[in-house]
Amino acid sequence: MRQSTLVLTALTLIALAPETSAALPAWARKYNMKCASCHYPAVPRLNATGFSFKWAGYRMPNEIGENMEVKKMEEYFSTRGILQYSLSKTQREPADVNGLSSPAVSVFAAGGLGKNYGAYFELERQEAGNVDLVAIVSGVWGKEGGYGGVRAGTGHLLVGGALAGFDRPTGILVPLPLAEPTTAGIPFRFAGDQAGVEAFYVIGGKNRTSVQILNGLSAPTSDGSEGGASTKNDVLISNQFMWDDAGSGVTAIGYFGRIAGLDATAADLSSRYYRLAATANKFLGPFEVLGGYVYSNDSRLPLTTAITSVTATGSGYWVYGGYSMPKTHWTVFGRYEFLDPNRNESDDGLRRVVVGSVIPATLPEYLRLGVEYFRDLPQLTRAPRRNGISFQLFVAF
Repeated sequence: MRQSTLVLTALTLIALAPETSAALPAWARKYNMKCASCHYPAVPRLNATGFSFKWAGYRMPNEIGENMEVKKMEEYFSTRGILQYSLSKTQREPADVNGLSSPAVSVFAAGGLGKNYGAYFELERQEAGNVDLVAIVSGVWGKEGGYGGVRAGTGHLLVGGALAGFDRPTGILVPLPLAEPTTAGIPFRFAGDQAGVEAFYVIGGKNRTSVQILNGLSAPTSDGSEGGASTKNDVLISNQFMWDDAGSGVTAIGYFGRIAGLDATAADLSSRYYRLAATANKFLGPFEVLGGYVYSNDSRLPLTTAITSVTATGSGYWVYGGYSMPKTHWTVFGRYEFLDPNRNESDDGLRRVVVGSVIPATLPEYLRLGVEYFRDLPQLTRAPRRNGISFQLFVAF
């Protein structure tokens, strides 16, 4: 491969980054490239080059086995900040959100190490004042045509890097079926952070199959906050297939878990749950169409005031359409979402309509301006509607 091609390809990716993270300008500095060379339609969405670099562990597949030395720290370190104004209000009620905030400020250190390894570290200060640590290490062995590896750590292992809708959203909000629990029984969310280990294999640079063993979900405490460490391990099986250079593809995921402690009076009862999800997208020139579906099933649930059946099923889906102006990548988009947390009950679903726009700019450091509006439409007759709008300034350097 020619050096110019290698440079273009290598810049792409956010390798094991969590859902909230974006392009790392350190890699843009390293290869003297713009972030847009590896992201489409706008950071943090990845194109095919970006996904290939991510899958290979912060290096191009043809670099597997080549020694990568840390020579300049500015090629491994980046920072990111988000400034956001949000307003949301339910009909006939005062505004529940109305103000300026800084959802996250992060420091990143990431890149390839040695012949086969890579690492990603992030310290993130969230709006509530909490400081989260993301730490993921990876190893990759093989050749460009077929290679496998492992990665382990804590962070966003489920979404935030998979194809076709499991990647970070183009706009601000994550779709309801990923951001919220999809059943009324077990409060599992695809968008939650977890710790675990993954084994994967990539064939032909287009198909990635993986198995993850994760710490799992812990039962919430009586006040609704997250509990301690889970005593159960969950299993995630996924397959991603990429079919064009823009990063179009399909992802299929099966998540199988157990959780104990949903009822304090039955601490030994181990409830079971699984989530099946599939997403697909396609870029047609400057247009993109995308759809996703999640099916959820819980069993062996304790009977409580909040849970009235030993089983629960739920589902959700979303469809997306976007247009990106060819020269500026200024993107406008719309999304329709539906979440039904109990398929055995009628009129308990939630519909959401989202429209927005993102204006990216690369220096090659990254700046992004975004605006997004949503409207929630509960199925229940005459239930109050909820509206919200957010303006976001996103900068990384």
